[in-house]
Amino acid sequence: MKSNKAIGTLWEYQFFTKALELGHGVYIPAGDNLPVDCVVGANGLLKRVQIKGTRRVQQDKKGFGRYKIIAGTGQSSKKPIDCDEVDIVAVYLSGADTWYIIPCEELGGKVSLWFYPDNLESKAKYEKYREAWGLI
Repeated sequence: MKSNKAIGTLWEYQFFTKALELGHGVYIPAGDNLPVDCVVGANGLLKRVQIKGTRRVQQDKKGFGRYKIIAGTGQSSKKPIDCDEVDIVAVYLSGADTWYIIPCEELGGKVSLWFYPDNLESKAKYEKYREAWGLI
């Protein structure tokens, strides 16, 4: 099994590929100690993007798959993402092959985020950002 670092890199490159396919410029900073994984350009605007993902799925009470993302930074991942440094949090759920493109401010300082892509009737907070590539 690949390491978490290798899987994270794979998801980053999947994001880069999708953004490029949609006609966006993708700028990748040197180093992996920065608050952003890339900067994406479209229509003269630049968005700083942090990419998160998971391959772990759990079952909710109705039997639908649900996914938990830790959207934190630092050694223990307990510190919320600083929205002064990040504009968009791109979340990839590998089991559902689904992206969520979320404006950083929408996280409201939360570190644990839940997603329900298998439940088409879900009213979860982040569902409106499913495949919301137009936000870039």
